[in-house]
Amino acid sequence: MEPDANQLNQGFFDLNAVLSSIGIGSFDIFGFWTLLQLAIILVSALIGRLIVSRLREPINERLGRIENQRALLRTLIILHRRLFWLIFATGTWIGYFVLRSITWPSHSFLVGTVAGLATAWFLISFMSKIIRNRFFSRLVAIVAWTVTAFYILGWLPKIQATLDSAAFTIGSSRISALAVLKTGLLLIALIWAALLAAQFLGNLIGKNEDISPTVKVLLQKMLKFVLLVVAVIISLNAVGIDFTALAVFSGAVGIGVGLGLQNIVSNFISGIILLLDKSMKPGDVIEIDTVSGSTYGWVQHLGARYTAVRTRDGTETLIPNETFINTPVTNWTHSNKVVRKKLPIGVSYDTDVEKAIELAIDAADAVPRSLKVPKPVCLVKGFGDSSVDLELRFWINDPEGGVANVSSQIYLEIWKRYKEAKIEIPFPQRDLNIRSSIPIEVKTKR
Repeated sequence: MEPDANQLNQGFFDLNAVLSSIGIGSFDIFGFWTLLQLAIILVSALIGRLIVSRLREPINERLGRIENQRALLRTLIILHRRLFWLIFATGTWIGYFVLRSITWPSHSFLVGTVAGLATAWFLISFMSKIIRNRFFSRLVAIVAWTVTAFYILGWLPKIQATLDSAAFTIGSSRISALAVLKTGLLLIALIWAALLAAQFLGNLIGKNEDISPTVKVLLQKMLKFVLLVVAVIISLNAVGIDFTALAVFSGAVGIGVGLGLQNIVSNFISGIILLLDKSMKPGDVIEIDTVSGSTYGWVQHLGARYTAVRTRDGTETLIPNETFINTPVTNWTHSNKVVRKKLPIGVSYDTDVEKAIELAIDAADAVPRSLKVPKPVCLVKGFGDSSVDLELRFWINDPEGGVANVSSQIYLEIWKRYKEAKIEIPFPQRDLNIRSSIPIEVKTKR
C-alpha cells in the first residue's frame, strides 16, 4: 500500500507541526496548491533565465560606455551579475501575493518561503560585494546568512532570549550581550554607510569650482567627522544606551588623551588651523626644514594627522601638521605664483663687465619660463678675490614646474654666450711670496 501525503511529510520532517505552531494548516506535497506553487517557482526561474540571456549583450554594451565613474560602474556590474535572482525573487513574490489574495495562507507558504530566501540571497550577495574590504564583505555575508538561517529554523527567538539574559547594569542602564551585539552590528553598518555618504558628498564638494581648495578639504574632513559621530550616536541610541552611563568611559578617554595622545590631538588641531587660515592648500609648492633635511615639493594631501608633500624625485614625505605650525615654511605659491630667483655669476677682472651683464640678461630671456615682465636684471654685487661678482635676477610664474631646472637652463645659456664672447669665468688663484729662504742640503748617491 502506498503511503499518503501526510506520511510522506512526516518522513521528510515534521513540517505540519511547524505550520500548525504558526497558525497554518497541514501541507500536502502532492496537492493542487503545492503543485501550483512549484509551477510558479519554475516559471519564475525560466522567465529569469530568458530575460537575463536576452539582456546580457545590451547591458554589457551599455556598461562599456560608462567612463570615469568607477563606483557606479562597479555597482551596476554587481547588480547585472545578480539580475537573475532579482527577477526570480520578483516573480515568486508576485505569485505569492496573488495566491494570498485568492486562497488560504497555507496554500502560498512554499512560494512565500522561496521568495524570502531568493530575496535574502540577492540582498546579502549584493550588499556584501559592494563592500570592497574583503574582511568586512565576508563578515557581512556570514552574519546575514547566520541570522537568516536562525530565523528560518525558528531558533532566533531562543538565541535572542539567551543573549538578553546575560546582562549587567551601569547606573540606570541595563546592558546585555544582545544589546552589545546589536550595537556592534549596527555601528559597523552605520559607519560603513557614513563613509560612503562622506565619500559621495566629498566628491560633489570637490567638483564645485566656486569653493576654494582649502575650504573643500575642510568641509570634506568636517563632514566625515560629523557623519561618523552621528553614526555612533544613532547606534547607541537605537539600543537604548543612556549616554550618562558613558561618563566613566569618557573620563578614561580624557586621561588617555592627556597621557599619550597629545601629539595626535596636536596634529589634528594643527591640521584644522592650516585649513582655516588658508596658509596651505593642495597643489602649493613649499619648502620646509625637517629632521631629515630641507624638503621641497608639492602639497598632495592635507590629512587629519599629516600633510603629504611630493618631492621632485617622486617620493612623498608625510610631515606632521604641527611641524607647519612650529617651523617656518616657504610657500612659493601662497598668494602669488610669481617668484624671483637669483643666480650668482663671476667674471674675470679683464672682462667687459657691461658686455657680461648684457649677455646674462639675454640668456635669461632665451629661456621660455623666464618672464619678460618683470624683466631680468643683472647687478654688480662686489669685487671678489678672483672675480667681479655679478647676480642675475629673473622671475617665473610656475614654481610648481621646478626651480632648479630653470636655473640650470639659464646657467647653460650663460655658459654658451660667455664662451662665444670669450668671457672668462675665473677660478680662485693665489700668489705665494717666500720672504726668507732656508738652504736645503741635497745629497746624491754615487
